[in-house]
Amino acid sequence: MMSGTSADGIDLAAVSIDDDTSRPRVRFLATAHRDYPAELRDRVLRAASHDAATAADLAILHAALGDAYADAARAFISALDGRPDVIAVHGQTVAHLPDRHATLQLGDASRVALRTGVATVSDFRSADIAAGGEGAPLVPFGDHVLFADRAPIALLNLGGIANLTLISSARAEDVIAFDTGPANMLSDLIAQRGGERFDEAGRTAARGRVDDTALHEALAHPYFARRAPKSTGREDFGATVADALFARVTRNGGSPGDALATAIVLTARTVAEALARETPGGVRWRELVIAGGGAHNSTLVSRLREAVAPIPVRTMDELGIPSSAREAVAFAILGAFRMRGLANTLPSATGASRAVSGGAIHRP
Repeated sequence: MMSGTSADGIDLAAVSIDDDTSRPRVRFLATAHRDYPAELRDRVLRAASHDAATAADLAILHAALGDAYADAARAFISALDGRPDVIAVHGQTVAHLPDRHATLQLGDASRVALRTGVATVSDFRSADIAAGGEGAPLVPFGDHVLFADRAPIALLNLGGIANLTLISSARAEDVIAFDTGPANMLSDLIAQRGGERFDEAGRTAARGRVDDTALHEALAHPYFARRAPKSTGREDFGATVADALFARVTRNGGSPGDALATAIVLTARTVAEALARETPGGVRWRELVIAGGGAHNSTLVSRLREAVAPIPVRTMDELGIPSSAREAVAFAILGAFRMRGLANTLPSATGASRAVSGGAIHRP
């Protein structure tokens, strides 16, 4: 179960993984999504924006999210053919501070284990941070398990944050993965100014015009110039950046649609520039495969195709995994490896001193 930085709800995926430790075969079984209730989502966003959340607020939210995950897991399991061996719960990130070697994901996994009767793994990031890494990105481990035989392949997730996994060969140590910067996060925050939860399919952005001055200012953010490995979140690209972008566009006489168009081009440009900068010498990507909620934003996808041309762009659905479930599938893989006591991180992606078997196991 995965809840991303957009805080829209819970993505669930069921997979079957065989016992081949070198290259296990993964079979996709089912997926589902459950929206957070509006009140719970508001509490998550307040906590993630560090808006005067007290220790008591966080403790109560931790419990509430645990109940939400347990409800979602029970409903999902009831529709499956049999009970799973393990549940992996990423949790809801409310703070990610890699420069201070700290991260925090909420959601009481003990409630999931006790209410489902299934061993549950959570807190995947802490072990990597303890080993000197940033605790992110972790999804590339699952990407490598799934797609190493398609190398050289680049994979892009478009959630609140955009992250790339570059698999240049079948060797795990060659994987390069990192967050490129904001994806849906800025567009969502700008759309919410007009009372919309998000700009569906990028329709409003498609009618807008890019403000080159605002785009140039946004591209000057120091994060974009940093080399991988690196990770980011709402702390770097949340309301403050969205407000500044919107204010600059409207000050220049632009519309909310112009601000959305500018935010989308910012994502496309930063992804393309990071892809070019981090591509190993001599590697030509077979394809860029996109997943996440942003894969359903046709305007964003069009801008990406233009920015990364001539690399072909495909959706993960075309490879047999629903785009919205890519991260949930990855954490299912991480959970299975943790239960088997196997390493489930890539130091080349997180910057850790060594690979670790990350995750706290909660028994029913």
